Amino acid sequence: MTEAERAEQGHGYAVNAPYYDLISPEAAREALVAALDLLPEKAGAVAEIGPGTGHFTEALLARLGPDAEIFAIEPARIMRAALVTRLAGLPAAAERVTVLPEDALTAQVDAPLDGVVLFNLVMHFAPADRACLWKKWAEALRPGGVLLMESQYPQTATAVPPSLVPGRRLGRYRYETLSRADVAGEDLLRWVTTYRTLRGDEVVREESAEFDCHVVSDDTLAAELSAAGLERHPAAPEGVQAWRRPDPGRTT
Repeated sequence: MTEAERAEQGHGYAVNAPYYDLISPEAAREALVAALDLLPEKAGAVAEIGPGTGHFTEALLARLGPDAEIFAIEPARIMRAALVTRLAGLPAAAERVTVLPEDALTAQVDAPLDGVVLFNLVMHFAPADRACLWKKWAEALRPGGVLLMESQYPQTATAVPPSLVPGRRLGRYRYETLSRADVAGEDLLRWVTTYRTLRGDEVVREESAEFDCHVVSDDTLAAELSAAGLERHPAAPEGVQAWRRPDPGRTT
C-alpha cells in the first residue's frame, strides 16, 4: 500500500499533514532551499516530486526565472489540498505551476526537464521501484539537467532512539514532535512520530503516525543513480545528493 493510499485510510500523512509546516526543523528546510541553486541557471521546466504542502514549490517559484514551469507531482489528497491552497495565494503560480495527482512512477510530464526535485521522499520507495524511478526521471532530464534530493538518515538499518524536536508556535499553542525508528526488516525502518500540541507545558493533544521507510545509503544512491546514467554534481554541499545528466557540450 502506498503512502497516498494509507493517507486515504486515515494513516501516515493523514495524521502528519496538519502539523507538517509547524514541526519541520527550519535549519534543515533552509539548507534544502539553498540547494535549489544547483538547478541550471536558465531552467525552463522542473518537476517536483512529492511537494507536500508546497514549501519548496514556493521556493522554486522565487528562484526560477519568470517563464519557468513547475510540475508538482503529489498523489496524497490531504497534502495536495494544502499544496493547492498555498499556490492559490501566490499570483506567480497561476501560469507556472501544474499540480499532478499521480504518483512519481505514473505521472507524465510533456516537457523536457532541467530539474527534478525529490525532498523527503526517497525512503518510501523499495529498491525495485527506485530503479524504475531513476530511469524514468533521468530520461526526462535534458543534458545538464539536475536531480536533487537529501542524503538519507540513518545510513544503515539501525534503531534510532527517541528524540524531541521543538516546532513552532501558532497563537496560544506550540508544537513539538517525538520521533524514533525501530528496525522493521532488512534495510527497513519503522519511524514512529508523535505530534504534540501544547498550551504552556500542558499537552492538549497528542497523536502518532507510523511510516515504514527503506534505508538508502549514499553509496547505494550513487550506484543506483550512476546505473541510471547520471553523474554526481561537483558543487553538491554536504547532506545533499545532486546528480545531473551528462552534457556532451559541457567543458567543466
